[in-house]
Amino acid sequence: MDYISEAERLKLYYKGFSDAGNKEQLAATYSDIAADADNPESDADVREVCTFLIGYMFPLYHKLAYVSNNRFIHEDLPYYEPTPQRIWTAKEIYTALQALDTYAVRELIRTIGCSSATLTQLQQAFDAQDETLFTHIIDTSDCDLSLTSCICEDIWPRVTFYNDPSDEDLIVGMDAVASILSDTDYPVSRSSKELSEMTEPFLNDGDKEEYRQKATQYNHDLFDYMCEYYRDNYNRFKLKERKQIEPLILGGGGSIGTGFHLPDDYFAFRHESSKHAEFFDLRPDVIEAGAKHFEEFVNSLSQLGYIDSSPVVKQLFAYRFSGRMRPKKVEPIEWHGHNGKSYELVYLVRNMTEQKSGKYNKMKQFFTGPEWFKSGDSSNANGADYQLKTLLHKHYPTLPDQL
Repeated sequence: MDYISEAERLKLYYKGFSDAGNKEQLAATYSDIAADADNPESDADVREVCTFLIGYMFPLYHKLAYVSNNRFIHEDLPYYEPTPQRIWTAKEIYTALQALDTYAVRELIRTIGCSSATLTQLQQAFDAQDETLFTHIIDTSDCDLSLTSCICEDIWPRVTFYNDPSDEDLIVGMDAVASILSDTDYPVSRSSKELSEMTEPFLNDGDKEEYRQKATQYNHDLFDYMCEYYRDNYNRFKLKERKQIEPLILGGGGSIGTGFHLPDDYFAFRHESSKHAEFFDLRPDVIEAGAKHFEEFVNSLSQLGYIDSSPVVKQLFAYRFSGRMRPKKVEPIEWHGHNGKSYELVYLVRNMTEQKSGKYNKMKQFFTGPEWFKSGDSSNANGADYQLKTLLHKHYPTLPDQL
């Protein structure tokens, strides 16, 4: 099987990303809506809805879906464990692969447990779009599909459309507008129960204006959900991606909100950096409490003035304690301790991190500003300001030695 270098992979990726949601693709995929948006004789309200869909909603969806279905999957593959709820069939795996780009397909095929010769045959069969041969090779070979099945369980909602979508998932939720058709003058999705309910008054000679308002509100709610997805995963998007995504969000009336946010899988799925000298080891209590607790805690430290309010500083602080999502620039952070001292910082490190040697030296490397003690005696934590002790106890009541 041919190996795709990292440089070639990125080149393919960014070309695909730029092409995702371009005008030609949208005009072909949503021809009726594109025609209504460009037709000056269309009803003004219809033209407004269609212009929003073609100009902002669909391009944003295709770009977010492209990143999620390709780069995020590619980056996350090493973190999966072969513990699926069930083993997927060869046909199901083939269907999932069809939604991915070339390099992502190759990476996922490599997770199938079999000989290198069989992997080559599978790749060739898929390249030839020969589903019969692809499934036959798996079914007649001694293939271990446990890891591949586990990955498919996670990516399936992001790469396929269900007949009954859940609005809680970005990609599945977009099914509500993915199967758009034009019923007389108004865009409708056949695949969403919610939109079907909206169409009933109109289709049964009911209140057209009420339907139109509900459909418009639904579109904007879904757009806001996509903006939220972007904000929640902001730190994972590359600069090249942000430059194409953010104008769509702003143009559609959405909010970028580039504040400090941690993804929900910050602890559950984002593995530690290999540069262990750059961060402390958090106690299990902090990790088990989850990403949102940690995010809120870091934001609270900023609000109380211990660290600067910049998202960059907050992200770096989170990395210094967790080792997750390493920033490109790893610099010392200015710590604003009570009365210019380092009591509070020592207190945090003592209570939030595992007891290992060298933590005091790390502290002096990671932070600037406070007055340091002559030794790293953990008893220095006793002088910490009461408001910080209370804050830590509020977020993590199971940690030892708190008050």
